[in-house]
Amino acid sequence: MKILIVGSGIAGLSLFHKLNHSQHEIDLIEKAPSARLQGAGICLPANAMAGFECLGFKDEILKHAHQVTEVRFEKASRKLLSKASLLEAPLNQQPFVALERDNLMQVLLKDIETNVQYNKFIIAMQHNDNTCVVSFNDNSQKEYDLVIAADGINSDTRNKVFDTPELLDLNVSNWRFCIDFPNHKMQPSYLLGENDLFMFYPISKDKLYCYGQISDPNGDIFKLDAKQAMKQVFSGYEQSVKNAIYNADTVIKGQLKSVKSREVFKHNVLLIGDALHGCPPSLQQGVGMALEDVLALSKLLADDNNTSEQVLSLFKEKRLARISWVIDESNKVIKLAELGKSFFGRILRNTIVRFTGPQNVKGWRKLMSDET
Repeated sequence: MKILIVGSGIAGLSLFHKLNHSQHEIDLIEKAPSARLQGAGICLPANAMAGFECLGFKDEILKHAHQVTEVRFEKASRKLLSKASLLEAPLNQQPFVALERDNLMQVLLKDIETNVQYNKFIIAMQHNDNTCVVSFNDNSQKEYDLVIAADGINSDTRNKVFDTPELLDLNVSNWRFCIDFPNHKMQPSYLLGENDLFMFYPISKDKLYCYGQISDPNGDIFKLDAKQAMKQVFSGYEQSVKNAIYNADTVIKGQLKSVKSREVFKHNVLLIGDALHGCPPSLQQGVGMALEDVLALSKLLADDNNTSEQVLSLFKEKRLARISWVIDESNKVIKLAELGKSFFGRILRNTIVRFTGPQNVKGWRKLMSDET
């Protein structure tokens, strides 16, 4: 088949690696003029590492990553609410690690960056019975059997082709950054405030990935300067949070959204990665789900008996229930965090966390047990 991969993020690069030496003819395009390496930290739960092991990248990633063994949920004062070990079954099937996103991208770009057609994007698509004629911004045109949209949660391809491309706005603003913290000896810690949350996640023994969020229905806080906003939002938190904000250099701010569409494919255009199941990072499943997409799709494409129509149908059949669970559960965790808006809501939320444990760990157990 002639296959077009749109987007050179984690999903697109991973799929290209998997298909590069197959019988298929693969084009990989990226609208940015060069590799997009700017980012903060990235957390890779066990199912993400299982995916990278299947792709052959696990050992290289571990050279750059930091393994964690416990997750803690705390109050804003840093008083412990609940904790869970990541060394117990089924979570111990793979290490839980984190690293700088730039390092992960460099691993994935190695040996294939010259294959990425940068500064190239789709202008129009003409859908025929079994193929799609794609027109590009460089005035070129080519016919493909499959177009794989791996162009992120704000997918331009989804907007062009699908019936429900809109995103669900979760009315939550967030900030991400990394700080140096020599010999911190920390495990991932999620601090719950009122309608806000702050996370410390180690990405090396001397560096922390920090993430903060707040319910922000009108976007008023999002409009503020990032540091000013964080100082305001987390003013009542324990001093370590205030120190982290003070030491923040490059801060990436955003607003949490979630994909509404469950179409998966239309004509011969298929969504994978965040274009298909982008959602809040409550379960940190962006990479894990993307790699599961890649492995499922590449297996279907390896079967010469499968037509493009069969590939699309079988992929949807295999993936839809699991990705829908991840999206719904990730959104649900956001709603649980927002219970803290009221005094009694905070009591209820904190009680749930005390008795049922860290909510992300609960989700990871189900994913690793394949109970979704």
